[in-house]
Amino acid sequence: MPCLSQQIAAASRARPLVISASGSLSPQAAASIGAAADLSPDDRLAISVSDPRVLIETLLALDGQVETLLLVSYAQPPEIVRKLADAAGCTAIVTDRADLAGAGDLRRPDQVRGDRHRAEPLPTRWLMTTSGTTGVPKIIAHSLKSLSRTVYRYGADRNPVWGLLYDPTRFAGMQVTLQALIGGGTLVAPDTSLPLAEQVAELARHGCTFLSATPTLWRRLMMVPGIRDVPLGQITLGGEIVDQGILDALRGAFPDTRMTHIYASTEAGVGFAVNDGRAGFPAAYLKAAPTGVKMKLVDGILWLRPPGAGAAGHKDPAIEIDAEGYVCSGDRISLEGDRAFFLGRDNGSINVGGVKVFPEVIERVITGVPGVAMAKVSSKSNPITGALIVAEVQLAGDADRAEMKQRIIAACRDGLEREAVPAMVRFVDSFQVNAAGKLVRSAAKG
Repeated sequence: MPCLSQQIAAASRARPLVISASGSLSPQAAASIGAAADLSPDDRLAISVSDPRVLIETLLALDGQVETLLLVSYAQPPEIVRKLADAAGCTAIVTDRADLAGAGDLRRPDQVRGDRHRAEPLPTRWLMTTSGTTGVPKIIAHSLKSLSRTVYRYGADRNPVWGLLYDPTRFAGMQVTLQALIGGGTLVAPDTSLPLAEQVAELARHGCTFLSATPTLWRRLMMVPGIRDVPLGQITLGGEIVDQGILDALRGAFPDTRMTHIYASTEAGVGFAVNDGRAGFPAAYLKAAPTGVKMKLVDGILWLRPPGAGAAGHKDPAIEIDAEGYVCSGDRISLEGDRAFFLGRDNGSINVGGVKVFPEVIERVITGVPGVAMAKVSSKSNPITGALIVAEVQLAGDADRAEMKQRIIAACRDGLEREAVPAMVRFVDSFQVNAAGKLVRSAAKG
């Protein structure tokens, strides 16, 4: 299979390949990037860099030239980077981070770039990490082929402009990156350390036409007045459960924009897309899903078999795969008529008096209350019931909090089983979002 640099060279484009806060990368400059002469085909390199443009230049230099690339988020603390690199058997870490001093053989990104191009590229393994918010992430083996399986190649007349608000080393961020690079588009990567309004202004300035984000990130984007100045032709949602409320809000703000919900995971790769503007997915997908993916429910949990039977075409010890090649997603599904709905992660449920409660289901009810912008549900230990439900809520305006609390509790009592009704409602000014654009979840305190 052609390596990344060869695939990019084959795509026609009239604009820069990458536009970032540190500068741009032209197709001509990208084509000249090769590997350093001292690299070995047996090298296993961990990559943790903060600049998306530099990351892409590093991938262009190394894919097809070394055995393995381990992509580690720049947001990971040094000790996690070291543990991941050791677990993957990496021979060196390529980084622009000063906090990794003493972590072993460190190479600056410019030290692995050169002018060497193999006539026959190596089948480089791409190791991705899961986006869990606690502990050491799992390492999942992929290949450029598995990661780019759903990339759509646009003609030179389209030249789509993709906005990147995710960490590109995360699965969702890499999907956006590869779609832009291989698909013939331009990738606009604002500085994600800036306020969201400034990132949105950067997207508008460069004419971003395609934007992918989690529902959490879209809710935050919808609170930025300048989001309607971005000339979006395609909106994509993924990474978290997509409810009807956010779909309706986006449709109201962008009535003429195509909207797609993508179901994917680091373990299984891209599963399927839903384009009908409804939450969940057609139950018929369980018998015949698009894109060649096969699916089944086992005790209410969704299992998927991507083309190639596994994330990278072989069994990986970090992934639960059955004898038929189906990958366990860990997502619990509810069938309602002709529709299948996501309830939440099976390991993320809360046991309240023996009843399994899913935070995402409660959050969906709370965000459906007019005046609520975002919500996060967690638990607090209780000696009688085992746990109590705690809801943190961000309001969209300056509504009276006491009145809003009453409305939220009333909506929950009306739409949820008794055990799922929050025992506490706390109002917050904002929520923490991780590098994958997902709501950071942890147990409530006190």
